[in-house]
Amino acid sequence: MDLVKSDVISCSRRTDIPAFLMNWIQEQINQRYVKVVNPFNRSIISMVSLDPTDVIAWVWWSKNFGPWIEVFKEDPRLFTQYPIHIFNFTINSVSELESGLKIPLKDRFDQLNWLVSTFGRHNVQVRFDPIVLYEKYEKNGIYSNLTDFEQIISSVSKIGIREIIFSFVQVYSKVKKRMHRRGKKILELSTEQKKEELGSLLEICNKYGIVMKACCHPDLVGYKGIRQAHCINGDLIYELSKGKIQLQKDKGQRKSCECQKSRDIGGYTGIFTCKHNCDYCYANPSWK
Repeated sequence: MDLVKSDVISCSRRTDIPAFLMNWIQEQINQRYVKVVNPFNRSIISMVSLDPTDVIAWVWWSKNFGPWIEVFKEDPRLFTQYPIHIFNFTINSVSELESGLKIPLKDRFDQLNWLVSTFGRHNVQVRFDPIVLYEKYEKNGIYSNLTDFEQIISSVSKIGIREIIFSFVQVYSKVKKRMHRRGKKILELSTEQKKEELGSLLEICNKYGIVMKACCHPDLVGYKGIRQAHCINGDLIYELSKGKIQLQKDKGQRKSCECQKSRDIGGYTGIFTCKHNCDYCYANPSWK
């Protein structure tokens, strides 16, 4: 099996490794490689190098960085042997849509503050992702996960965050089925309806000096100052690494994704099945 090398490791778009799999990632780092199963063809397995001579940057994705922070405090050299760490911290409203996420917002703000204080605010990206509007079969009305939006924006701005990445939910067939089984109907919005929803959110962000950046929504970029998001920001990593990476768009993502090329080392099933149990998740294969 050939060893695959990548300047940038994504950990992980597919599941929340920092929240649930820190023992596993410690083992993979210590053995200097990880075997990654292709999620679309499980007979294809790649051996990805985690050797510090091959990896320049780690991009971490999580809704709960508490376990990651604890491991860092216990063994900082495990991480500092790599020059760059970028954190994509998803902080959504407390919602029935995220039934498995039990960490209070205050604790998540404390984690965010620690990450910013330790690694710098440019290395930490806050994501309100995704925005979800839905109906309930047993109750009238339209519901959303925007209830804590202003509290989140106010709190992250005090920590020094000046940008927030957002997207509207991608309505895949399995997402519709899962929501249906849980007594909800997800709403698909037109571009104009999305802009209408964004009106009040932009006012809140402007109030606190926050720029909104759209992930995979080219139809919204430029609307009232909304900018293009780069969840894996090649320009930032290029700057932090003093030009050691080759800037290259990741063609393995959606066409409208503007992320830097990376290698994701997560999975969807088995040990990787995410326990946050979010109704809207595209990654979780469960329809229950």
